[in-house]
Amino acid sequence: MEFIHSVLAQNQTVVAGSVVSYDLPVNPLSHIMITVKAKQTLENLPGWWSEMRGAIVKVEVLYKGSAIYSMSGCDAQDVATLLLGFEQWGVNAHGNVGDYRTIMYLVPLGRKLYWPRECFPASTRGELILQITYGSPFGGWEDQHVQIETIEMPDAAPERYLRMTTLSVTPSAAGELDVEIPIGNPISDLILFGTTIPLAGVDKKTLTYVQVLIDNIRKFYSHANFETLHCMAGQYCQPPGYWEGHVHRLILASPAQYHDTSVNIPKNHACEQRLRIPFDINLDGEFILETAGKSDAVVRIFAGDTQPLRVIPCEIVGASRGV
Repeated sequence: MEFIHSVLAQNQTVVAGSVVSYDLPVNPLSHIMITVKAKQTLENLPGWWSEMRGAIVKVEVLYKGSAIYSMSGCDAQDVATLLLGFEQWGVNAHGNVGDYRTIMYLVPLGRKLYWPRECFPASTRGELILQITYGSPFGGWEDQHVQIETIEMPDAAPERYLRMTTLSVTPSAAGELDVEIPIGNPISDLILFGTTIPLAGVDKKTLTYVQVLIDNIRKFYSHANFETLHCMAGQYCQPPGYWEGHVHRLILASPAQYHDTSVNIPKNHACEQRLRIPFDINLDGEFILETAGKSDAVVRIFAGDTQPLRVIPCEIVGASRGV
C-alpha cells in the first residue's frame, strides 16, 4: 500500500472575492490541504487569527456537480479539529508588521487521514472538483498566495467516504426548532455552530441544548446541554488554544507598569462556538446513527436567541453509491 503526496497548485496568487476551481486527482483521495500565505501589513494586528481565517469564504468538493464537502473556511478548520483532533501548527506567529504568515485548511474525505477503507473512491478526470471562494477584502494583509496539495491512495479500494455539507438556519424566535438532517446514510457525528456563547454577565447560548430525533423518537441524545457537550469535546482532542493566546493586564501608573503581577487572562479557543455531537465513538459502527428507511430525522435545538446557527452532518456514504 502506498500514498502519493503531490501539489495541485503552487504559490498561486489569491485574488480577493474570486472563485477558483481545480480538477482533483482521479485516484482514491484521502484529503486535501489548502495553505494560504500572506504578508502582515499592520503592527500587532488585533484579531489576526480570525482575519486570516476569513481568507476563504467557502470551500467545496464537487462530484459531478453535487457537493460532497461544503462549508466556510472557518468551519473547515474547526471541523478538522473537532472530528479528527487536527490542530495545524501554522507558520511564523510572531505578529510583526512585514511578517509572512501561513495557515492551512484541511479537507478530509474520511474520518482518519491515510485510511484506505474510508476515502473518496477513484473517479474520472473532471468529475471531482475543488472549488474555493476567497473573501474580500483581506484586512491587514497583502501578497496572498495559496498552495494546494493532495493525498492520493492509488492502491485503496475504499468501502465508504465522508460527506459533510452545511445546513444554515437563522431562528425566527428563541425557543425549540428542528433542523432536518439527511436521510439514507449513517451519520457518525453532527458538528454545530452557534453565534452566541456566554459572556460577562450574560449566560446566553444560541445552542442552549440539543436533542436528536428519528421518526419523532429520541435517539442517543435525549437532552444534552451546550456546556456539557462543549466540555466533552476534550474526550477527542485538546482545545486549539495556540492561536488565541492570552491577554496581559497592565497597570498604567509608572513605574508599576513595568512590574505587572496581575493574572494573565487566557482567551477562548478557536472552537468556542462549536459543538461535536458524536455517535460512532469508536469508528466501528456500533453506535452510529442509522437513517436508512426512516421518514424523518432532526436535530432539535433550543435557540437561546435569533442569531445564525449551522449544522454539519457527517454522513458515511458507501463507496458504490456515489453522491
